Amino acid sequence: MNNERKQEFKSSGVLTLLGLVGFSAAIIAAPWNRSHRDTEVDAALQKAEVVGYQVVQIYREAAKTSALSFSKSGRNPASVAPETTLESLRTTGTMGNDPWGQPFHYRILSAEKNKAMRILVWSSGPNKKADTAELENESKAISSQPIYVGDDIGVVLSMTQN
Repeated sequence: MNNERKQEFKSSGVLTLLGLVGFSAAIIAAPWNRSHRDTEVDAALQKAEVVGYQVVQIYREAAKTSALSFSKSGRNPASVAPETTLESLRTTGTMGNDPWGQPFHYRILSAEKNKAMRILVWSSGPNKKADTAELENESKAISSQPIYVGDDIGVVLSMTQN
């Protein structure tokens, strides 16, 4: 009889055991979920840098192409070709996709001839909505890394135009 009492399992014991297992799983899963989100954010920032470099390269090529297309006959000397600045090209757009399937947005902040070209590349994040209003407002000057609202993320890159 004494043996049977020791082996008896009550429903309150089962509930307590399940509660402990659930609590332990929640403690273990929370950091894993956070690190998974951090991995996506890191991947988005790395992709944003790559997109920024690609946009700069496209702008450099577009400036060279538009300088070469000045000649109607194709035979003008190089010294006659007009100076093509990057400011005359489009300064905003989208390119590539972030880890959440939305396009990266870019904005050329400065593109003067003998100075470093500055470009802002950002993603609207997991909620797929742009929460930072100043990013797409071209009339608002951005001099440093913007303060992102919500889950928006991005980078400001500065590259010389060699």
